[in-house]
Amino acid sequence: MKKTNGIWIDLFVFADPEKTEKATPRRRKKAREEGNVSQSPDLNMAISLLSVSSVVYFTFAGLYHSFTKIFLVITTGFNGAAAMSIPQAMHYLAFAFSAALTWLLAVMFVGLLGAALPSMLQTRFLFSLKALIPDLNKINPIEGFKKMFSLRTVFEFIKSLIKMIIIAYIGYTSIVQIWPNLFSMSQSSLEASSIALGNFIYRLLMEIGLALLAIGILDIYYQRWEYERSLRMTKKEVKDEAKDTEGNPLIKNKQRQKMMLLARSRMMQNIQNAQVVVTNPTHVAVAIEYKEDMNAPKVVAKGAGEVAERIKSMARKYGIPILRNPPLARDLFKSVEIGEEIPSRLYRLVAELLVTVYKMKNNKV
Repeated sequence: MKKTNGIWIDLFVFADPEKTEKATPRRRKKAREEGNVSQSPDLNMAISLLSVSSVVYFTFAGLYHSFTKIFLVITTGFNGAAAMSIPQAMHYLAFAFSAALTWLLAVMFVGLLGAALPSMLQTRFLFSLKALIPDLNKINPIEGFKKMFSLRTVFEFIKSLIKMIIIAYIGYTSIVQIWPNLFSMSQSSLEASSIALGNFIYRLLMEIGLALLAIGILDIYYQRWEYERSLRMTKKEVKDEAKDTEGNPLIKNKQRQKMMLLARSRMMQNIQNAQVVVTNPTHVAVAIEYKEDMNAPKVVAKGAGEVAERIKSMARKYGIPILRNPPLARDLFKSVEIGEEIPSRLYRLVAELLVTVYKMKNNKV
């Protein structure tokens, strides 16, 4: 049972037991490009509600007094000695309508900003058109059935139930508190009653907003956990992705072998430009090229074992002298790459080698 505990836990939380690996950077990048990111809609809604409630509370009183003055002017104008004309009344009504519309648009803008800004901060200002493309999986009945029994569905149901209970409790306690004052409000002036009712609604919305804010903050941590969980991969998916990004190991090995064969072929062709081949004598062979216009001699070919034998065979083919010098051959083989000039510490030894080669050529002449 100990070995299967993890599987039982995954089944309990409705997870795929095979998806045990963390998401790779490529998987995360692809999910982000598709608009799949972690965020809490509850936090966005809470901040939007708090923003709208605050704006309404601090601006509605001024709007109310402006409307009162406008309608007072209109009613006084119609009832007074100097009767107000219809165009004048329409002018005041148009001004009142314009002020109300401006205020309403301002409140809506604050609400949208209060919802959009937290969302942008949570998604790090992500804008993806792929999220708007219709997905057939969303209307797939099988996929829909699976989502009905997912952990997210259960969590969202419990969260919605908690929100309903909290909102109902806040509404009930608020009404209980204001209930004794309702009858006294009916005896007060319209302005006093409106202010009292506005304060009540403001406190109610702020308490609901703060409760939703607390739920939203907790929801952030769940959404991040659920997001990481949804991106988890199977070991096969990780291996397949590695093959896609880095290439199939078998294919890479074959490509590496081809490159080595090409490099070795070029190296063998360069042996004909060498002046001497220095050997170990049997295990290592290094071909050295030197011309008058060169700054220093350089290694054009080197190899050990079978490659060394091929270098010596090519040297015999082109009539290049093969000289034994085990210490020099080993040093050149270990410290100098093909195409590189020999280090200054070996100048004297290589020079002596080349002098020997030149003497051998002069003697033949």
